[in-house]
Amino acid sequence: MRLGDEVRYRAEFEGRLLGWGTTLRGACERVHEAFVRSHGPGEWQGYPDFAHAEP
Repeated sequence: MRLGDEVRYRAEFEGRLLGWGTTLRGACERVHEAFVRSHGPGEWQGYPDFAHAEP
């Protein structure tokens, strides 16, 4: 899409809009990340909290 002199690239995966990139590379990275994540068990939940564990 063109917005005046700027170009925006639509990043979409499986019919879901992921966002708009200012570079083709950035838009492709978003789509690739969504593709790779789609092969895993789900969204990454972060690192576990071991603060309660004894030293």
